[in-house]
Amino acid sequence: MSMIDRLRMRRASFSPNGSTTVSTSSSGASTPSSYFGNKLTMPYETPDSSGINWLFALPDELLERVMVGLDRVTLSRCFRVCTRLNDLLNTSIPISLHYTLLCSSLRLNPNSIKPSRDNPNHIPPSKALLLSTLRERLTRFRNFQPKPSASHQNQIKFQESEGRLYEYLEGVLLRNVPPFEGSREIGKQVAVYELSKRDDWEDLPSTSTNNADRSSFDNDKQEGDLSSDQMEEKRKKKDDEGEEEEEIIVGEREDELINDIRRTNQFDFDMQDFAVDPGQDLFVVAETRHTSPRNSTLHIHLLTLSTFQPHPLAAQSTLDWPVTLHTRVSALGFQICDDGLYVLRNNSSGSKDHLVGWQWTTGRMALTLKAPAVSTFESFILLTPTSFLIPSVHTRLRPDSLIQDDLADARDLIFTHHLHIYAFPPFSTSQIKEGEPLPPAHSPTHIAVIDLPKFLIDLDEDLPPPRMTIRTDPPPRSQFPSHPKENPQQFIPDPESGIIIMEFYCQPLNAIFGQNNRPHFVLFSLKKTFLAYLPAPTSPLLVQAFPRPAPVIKWKSIADKVRFIGPDEPEQSWVCYVYGSRYVVPYHHEAESSTTIRLYDFDPLRVRQELYSRRDSNFTASAPQSPRGIVHRLMFGLSTSTSPPTSSATTPNEDIKFDGDKDGIYLITEETVLKKKSPLDQEVRSGKDLPFIYAEKKLRKEVETVVMDGERLVVFDYRGDEEVMEIMDF
Repeated sequence: MSMIDRLRMRRASFSPNGSTTVSTSSSGASTPSSYFGNKLTMPYETPDSSGINWLFALPDELLERVMVGLDRVTLSRCFRVCTRLNDLLNTSIPISLHYTLLCSSLRLNPNSIKPSRDNPNHIPPSKALLLSTLRERLTRFRNFQPKPSASHQNQIKFQESEGRLYEYLEGVLLRNVPPFEGSREIGKQVAVYELSKRDDWEDLPSTSTNNADRSSFDNDKQEGDLSSDQMEEKRKKKDDEGEEEEEIIVGEREDELINDIRRTNQFDFDMQDFAVDPGQDLFVVAETRHTSPRNSTLHIHLLTLSTFQPHPLAAQSTLDWPVTLHTRVSALGFQICDDGLYVLRNNSSGSKDHLVGWQWTTGRMALTLKAPAVSTFESFILLTPTSFLIPSVHTRLRPDSLIQDDLADARDLIFTHHLHIYAFPPFSTSQIKEGEPLPPAHSPTHIAVIDLPKFLIDLDEDLPPPRMTIRTDPPPRSQFPSHPKENPQQFIPDPESGIIIMEFYCQPLNAIFGQNNRPHFVLFSLKKTFLAYLPAPTSPLLVQAFPRPAPVIKWKSIADKVRFIGPDEPEQSWVCYVYGSRYVVPYHHEAESSTTIRLYDFDPLRVRQELYSRRDSNFTASAPQSPRGIVHRLMFGLSTSTSPPTSSATTPNEDIKFDGDKDGIYLITEETVLKKKSPLDQEVRSGKDLPFIYAEKKLRKEVETVVMDGERLVVFDYRGDEEVMEIMDF
């Protein structure tokens, strides 16, 4: 008997009933009856003897519930089964809504379709209305602009002057109010703009216009019985009263508009920093108390966003930083995800950066992590509810260093940039019993180290190492938003979807680049790229410490899955420029006093849909002959020497490119190549497996900054000396 036959016999011996059926072949050798052993046939796999299809015998309501429970791939295959099933999938609103959400990497918030107990007059939106809203939002990517309205709802005066603290997430905009005009101090007051309330306003100007037309018709009818002198006198009196009344009405409407959307609150302490989670009605504000001239303590208050009172779900309204601070110069970074609150404190006085996580509902300090002695924690994000991504700058001594000659020689140091992955167990694994002390804080496990591109660093030539920030929104939460109760967020991005933005701030001190031309690089990556390096949820790496260093992943292994662009990317004023798989950035044109707002989309399904639509329509990419087309390609490190191949000049074996502009959407699938040029220390190739699309809108004005969430873009510009917000909805 051959080795293959023995392996088959061994595989067949593990049958469910413990017996092996062996048959004798024509050659006399004994072989198992089945390569995979005896498989039990389930009852639903046996066709009905009478030929009845019991699946289609179900009512449409039950069949819809079956289809809504399927995943995207299985549901896509169901469209090709038969005509009966295809008609049901195309005509059923619940199935269409479910399928559209799956194809857009979104989830439906069940709290948005529940009736309100506090307000019996509240009518939740139907699934038909939700489907219409979702389709409209997805199609507005090509032409993002303010919705047509007769009122001035899209232009909102921004009352605060330039401040140091700001935050924008899911329709809630926060900014600190300086103590006095032109001050750079943070102060004690915060202003909250609830931009989501705009959708609930009525179109008052059109109503007033109809009333005015009706009243003017009545007045004209009455004036027909008066003399010419009486009519002239009455009209003059009417004009004078109308101008005064119009000024009063406009003033009242503006006050009502501002008071409805904006509110402020003043604390009895100076704010250090703040964060917000509108879905949980949570507002977090940090306070620093100076206990002595050299020592201070940090306290974090857990308040409600609606009333600024202690949050009812928090067992402790104030969380204390675990150690005493010996420096006043520090920066805080926040992440709020479900019941977890994570704070990173960056120090500039030589002490280690410190990351602390609390279970804010119980007040337990769940984890603590300090940067290594020769590394920094530049920033951090939550990759999953139980894992971190932390960019870091590592410093080490050169192997050939002559440190005995000069201890302060900067040429003896090597600076490298890395991305660290840390993981920790869920907070629910530690059970808190009443009367017992809280369990100690957990130290996250170092999972992997990912090398990033190398930069030229020469402290003697005023070329310090670039600083980094990392950003993604919203956090990968598993709980659905429940606030505001009358209108919670309807569509939530899938926790494993979305992009990660990492920025490299090059800060040369010499005059080669200049203050306004400092190199700036941006790295794009899908979350799934780094999720592949995480261990399984049941892995002991999450709960045990192993005496081994984290494996190092070279840049070449991830270069094709990420995209690295620069060095002419603009540095944005605010950090609220990413939501889900979209990223927005303004490009300023100083010569024309205009700004181009560019909206990127990295969602793999939408990019694939755009690629397939161009392939089916025989789209031919045009050569970048215009200066604008060449500039566009240079921005992403694309080649401009040869024109893209056309469908007529290519053979079936050649790779046809569909890059270019089609109906206002630009598609980029080519690899990005950045040459070895200061400040880069190597040629960087990236983006081969990360295509993306983007759309543009040019504004004939200078835009200060742009922020975004899943439903709107907020553009900040100046009208005279006043800062104005312009709302662009999806």
